Amino acid sequence: MRTSIVNAFQGLTDPANPGAQVVERVMLKEELRDVDGSDSLHPNRSGDVVVVLRPPYQFDAATPGQRIAFSQFFGQHGYLPNLVDLANNINMHGTFVASGSGVVHSDIPIAGVRAIDLAPTIAFLMNIPGPQNARGRIMYELTKGSGKYKEITVLDISDYHGQLIPLLETADNLPAPSVNPTFAIGGSAFLKQWFDAYRAEAPGGSVTMAAGDSVGATPPISAFFGDTPTIEIMNLMGFQLDGLGNHNFDKGQAYLRNTLIPLANFPFTSANVVDASGKTPAEWSPSVVFDTTFAGGKVGFVGFTNEDAPTLVFPGSFDPFHVDPRLARVQAEVNRLRKKGVKTIIVIGHDGATAGTLTSPTGPLIDLADALTGVDAVIGDHSNFQVLSTRPNGTLVVENLSKGVRFTRVRLVFDTSAKKVIYKTADFHKPWTIGVTADPTIQGEIDALNTQLQPILGTVIGSSNVQILRSDVCLRVDGRLCESLVGDVTTDAMRTAYSSIGVEFAITNSGGLRDALTCLGPAGGAGLCPAFTPPPYQITRGQVLAVLPFGNIVTTVQISGAELKTMLENGVSLMPAANGRFPQVSGLCFTYNIEAAVGSRVTGAVRQALDGSCTGAAIDLTAGSNYMIAENDFMTSGGDGYPNFFARAATQNIMDQVLADYVTATTPLNPVIQGRIKCTDPNPGVGNNCPAGSP
Repeated sequence: MRTSIVNAFQGLTDPANPGAQVVERVMLKEELRDVDGSDSLHPNRSGDVVVVLRPPYQFDAATPGQRIAFSQFFGQHGYLPNLVDLANNINMHGTFVASGSGVVHSDIPIAGVRAIDLAPTIAFLMNIPGPQNARGRIMYELTKGSGKYKEITVLDISDYHGQLIPLLETADNLPAPSVNPTFAIGGSAFLKQWFDAYRAEAPGGSVTMAAGDSVGATPPISAFFGDTPTIEIMNLMGFQLDGLGNHNFDKGQAYLRNTLIPLANFPFTSANVVDASGKTPAEWSPSVVFDTTFAGGKVGFVGFTNEDAPTLVFPGSFDPFHVDPRLARVQAEVNRLRKKGVKTIIVIGHDGATAGTLTSPTGPLIDLADALTGVDAVIGDHSNFQVLSTRPNGTLVVENLSKGVRFTRVRLVFDTSAKKVIYKTADFHKPWTIGVTADPTIQGEIDALNTQLQPILGTVIGSSNVQILRSDVCLRVDGRLCESLVGDVTTDAMRTAYSSIGVEFAITNSGGLRDALTCLGPAGGAGLCPAFTPPPYQITRGQVLAVLPFGNIVTTVQISGAELKTMLENGVSLMPAANGRFPQVSGLCFTYNIEAAVGSRVTGAVRQALDGSCTGAAIDLTAGSNYMIAENDFMTSGGDGYPNFFARAATQNIMDQVLADYVTATTPLNPVIQGRIKCTDPNPGVGNNCPAGSP
């Protein structure tokens, strides 16, 4: 169809003017990424074919039924901005005139100015933050003494979690799926090309970095091979620095230090993961200093790890190391670098914002940034929250969405005469794959990995009549606020598998559920899904591993009603902040008061009826009752703050196999949200509030 349209317009002529050129250019959607210096591509709203006419022909005020007609109206036309034909009196070039005390006087026009360069340049000249989605460069050549300005460019992704292949995302806010489809975004082979484009624009160079959790909780294409593919492909992507998050320690510190870190061509940094004597092991350092030409000197990156990291991985994973309080360690390292003459310092680490808005966030990352001194920028991670805020102390703070669906460009302008950073700005970017050619080397590596996995993980083991998503009923994409279908199905599988030995209830932490159970798109994806037309939605063995990448084991244990209440209390203790400890349950439904004191929020629980509804008998949450439950071994060992029942628990089967067996036995699945977790708010608008959409 597109070829037919292209051919029709390319052959368009004007009978009244033989030989006149009617059409200037015909472009396919994927060619719109760069149209004469402008990014004109929107995945959803750009045409599949875009036709631009040549003056005096135009599409304005067309006459129905006439291919070429005289226009009674001359409007905005949409001609190409670089169209210049002076012999025919055509000059579509615009003119940008800059003047002011800081602008250099020149009678010679500056060459190579693009439309996308204007906004960031104007922002710099006005000393205001640039647009949040700015694409272009800052034209320092417009300024007096421009040679004194050195741009420090940092490209950052957050919580990559080995997302080597693209994900799918809607590009618009339109409600109807037919007009708001999903498009591929991210993926290592495409991110490499995006990074290269921005690296090429960075005056003198750049630093490409992450701030922890690049490995751990990864899709099968990485997890199945022990996450070594992620490190190797990050090398190919050109990463120069990474931090240490809790998931870096999923397989223990020895595996991290002896297997993963030695594979990396880039250093790791964390100032507060230390041994018993307070020393940093040789495999990472408190900070990394780049001796740069682009910054006019040295730029220091000080790293830190979230203080609760040991509670978010299997107990003992950090031993013999521990995580010190971050503020004192980070500030001490900042002070040390300043004394050594490092004048530009960026703190990177694994903590994020947890509430607020993009420009007015709150949470651990913001508390740290506000408390630090002598820091130019803080780059956060961990909480899947976008942040772009300049704090009262002048520190620029940014954070990204996870898995490479966004990347941030941070630009600090260093004045070599003043010997300090005099301008800070950052912008977010959506790395759509449209119009981007995958890096062939990286794509080749990914294809080879998929070839190895396909016979094992590409097997369809079942289906569902509805999509079983990771996102919850409150629309939290990582399912950490409310009941989710993937949580319901996973806990149902755990309870059903061991009901014969007396298991009545199952509980799992939302942080352990990492993907949708059903294939979201055909041909590949996290679970090596086959081509199919839904419904039903296919479920592969690989997709089960995408949901449960940690290799956890189901455990069963006899507990009292009081201990059950303690578990549920722990699960909602951090609400309304989203957190991985939020529980998904089966066999029971419970209610909690979000305004009550932590530890006293759970107001009651009932059994699920045979039809799954929350209409069964009340559950005794006191010490006088006993119940057999199923949970994962991470929780059993005290992970995420849950009670440690390890000494009296029985080890059962691998959790992903339990889920796979359940899918096969109950196909086709047809789960529905049943109101298993109900939030109450006695005084809406006062204090803590229930998440929007909560039952």
